[in-house]
Amino acid sequence: MYSVLIVDDELSIREGLTGLIDWNSLGYQVVDTAANAIEAKHKYELHTPDLMIVDIRMPGKDGLELIEELRAADPDMHMIILSGYADFDYAKRALAYGIDNYLLKPVDEDELQAYLARLSTELKERVAGHRKSAAVKEWSREMLVQSILLETSPQSPPAWAAAVHESGLLWDSYQIILIRLLLQDHADNGPSTAVKTRLATSFEEQNWGMVFSLDSYLGVLLRPSFQKELVRKLMAADIRAAVAAHGLECLIAAGNRVEQLEELPSSYSSALARMKDHFFYDESGIIGPDSLQLKNRFPGTPADVESGLAAVIDRLYFAIDIGSADLLSPLVEEAGRIMVAADLSEMAVKSRYVRMVTFLLNKLSQHYKEPGFSGSRMDEQLQQIYRYTSLPELQRYITRLLLDSMDGITRDDMDVMMKKMLDLIHRHYDQNLKLETLADVFNYSSAYLGKLFKNITGYSFNSYLDKVRIEQAKTLLDQGRKIHQAASEVGFSDVDYFREKFKKIEGISPSVYRKHSN
Repeated sequence: MYSVLIVDDELSIREGLTGLIDWNSLGYQVVDTAANAIEAKHKYELHTPDLMIVDIRMPGKDGLELIEELRAADPDMHMIILSGYADFDYAKRALAYGIDNYLLKPVDEDELQAYLARLSTELKERVAGHRKSAAVKEWSREMLVQSILLETSPQSPPAWAAAVHESGLLWDSYQIILIRLLLQDHADNGPSTAVKTRLATSFEEQNWGMVFSLDSYLGVLLRPSFQKELVRKLMAADIRAAVAAHGLECLIAAGNRVEQLEELPSSYSSALARMKDHFFYDESGIIGPDSLQLKNRFPGTPADVESGLAAVIDRLYFAIDIGSADLLSPLVEEAGRIMVAADLSEMAVKSRYVRMVTFLLNKLSQHYKEPGFSGSRMDEQLQQIYRYTSLPELQRYITRLLLDSMDGITRDDMDVMMKKMLDLIHRHYDQNLKLETLADVFNYSSAYLGKLFKNITGYSFNSYLDKVRIEQAKTLLDQGRKIHQAASEVGFSDVDYFREKFKKIEGISPSVYRKHSN
């Protein structure tokens, strides 16, 4: 529909022209009317009509003055003037301002319809020309941005400098956003083209910036007013919605903000670096300069990654075996910290997690014959590990996987209770542990619990506790602790009693052990 604004000081003329013909059938719509030149100027700015029909004589500022002002602002707008026979010479002067036609009052319906039909063809060509011009301009802007990003000699005066002003890219600051589509099941770039078209339309409507392609990425040159965190969250949601509409997922990374257009390659490089390291960011939206990079959180490199992971795996197995669900997530994250601190790649981290889960599930399947550990299901679960694009998300998946495995285990209540007792001893050996206290906790008599403990472990409760304490004391002595310090740290308040127990269990005194260990 082409828009029409009717301007006349007489209400009867305005209403008569509005109802004279079937505007809609001809492809037009009367969007508004105005009673004088001042009102007409305001409504022109409000509607920007394709056609104005203006009375040549009105009180105050007349139609000729209005036409002169409008033509200066909009050389392409179509205008018809209304005049009486007495105004004919006056109307001819208006033709100098590029008036399309003039109609004598009263208006001839057939004459107006014939003119509207001719004008419709011209307006179609004009709209098509504007669209083509806009498309060419956008294409030229994209080529300009690509040229700047691929500039090989940034020190020399760039050849594209003269085109920057014409392209409308003289902004106060610039920032690149890169979008990587996860095209797992697509051999061609058809989805990329469709997503780019949709994003370009959305970003143009919201005036966020311009969309371009470079290498295997879609990119956005972000306008200064939208380089803020809150807007980036809305933008990330908009991008993901456009991508999801084509059945895809994506990764989004923002570069550093720069002040000059020739610095754009720097923003692109920082966005590219974040994109390539996306796995090690704890960010669900756009990975940007303020995002938390996991690699910076855990300084230091373990001497031996494999031995560190082996210790975590042992604790994970024991936690699953005794049903300690709250230990799984911290241990899975600890394994990640060991691998991140060793500067392992994304693929290396995923591979070691696969080996870790495989070992745990296989070991559990040897002791518990539940169908949850079947080979086909395990393969499917392990394959899923390689599809995650974020370390925290992967760790949450592995934790859920281990929790499901733990929930599928049918345990003997007595066996679970005994494992919990052993876990308590190994974690709290330095405390004042007594069999009577644990008997109250587990709701058994101390005599029965003591007998049960000895039948399963081969040791009395106190003997097993002493054995654990002495093993820990040996570690402390190896580290250089003095004898009384080691005794106190493992739970012995009497150093002489500690020496007695140490010699009974190890066959030598702690002082002799310390001398030989050094």
